[in-house]
Amino acid sequence: MLEPRQKQRRGEKTRDKILKMALKLFSEKGYDKVTVDEIVSQTGTSKGSFYQHFSAKSDIFLVRFAEVDEYYSEVYQSFPKEMDATEKIMIFIRKLMNFLETEMGKDLMKVIYSSALNSREHTYFSDSNRSLFRIIQLLLEDAKEQGVITTEHTVEEMSTMLTQSMMGIIYYWGLHDTKQSLEELAMPLITTVMRGMKAEKR
Repeated sequence: MLEPRQKQRRGEKTRDKILKMALKLFSEKGYDKVTVDEIVSQTGTSKGSFYQHFSAKSDIFLVRFAEVDEYYSEVYQSFPKEMDATEKIMIFIRKLMNFLETEMGKDLMKVIYSSALNSREHTYFSDSNRSLFRIIQLLLEDAKEQGVITTEHTVEEMSTMLTQSMMGIIYYWGLHDTKQSLEELAMPLITTVMRGMKAEKR
């Protein structure tokens, strides 16, 4: 009989195997063209194993984005408290864009975006409780408190501007065959948006 810790490790290994294969298949074929049957067949697992770890196929993206948000939280927590808040925002967005390109990849991001547009299952893009949105709001609140952002827009309005800009950049990057990295595409627009937030009150 397997010890509880061994059983847990085996379960984690199976979950990771299913997750990686599913994301690979989504990238290659598109989310809608991949079935649970195909995922379990390619991984040599069973439907029972799949549903033990994921309640539905759409959970694959939720789990992956939970891991991504964990990375964002680690980046946020690594910032020295005394650092200029706008500098934190710029570094955070650079790291975010670099992570999406290197760890997620263009093909998968295209699949994620198209799936979010075509299905109501994928609500994580608009979930205000996601670490990504909460971190951006916290950074903007710090920037306002430090006086480095002087715009009369509310933190919520500024957060919306930034997230819309980032999503638009990722969408553009996915559509175009550009040699520029996602970070290179993102920073001129983000810099301009941040500069606008520093505009003096009228």
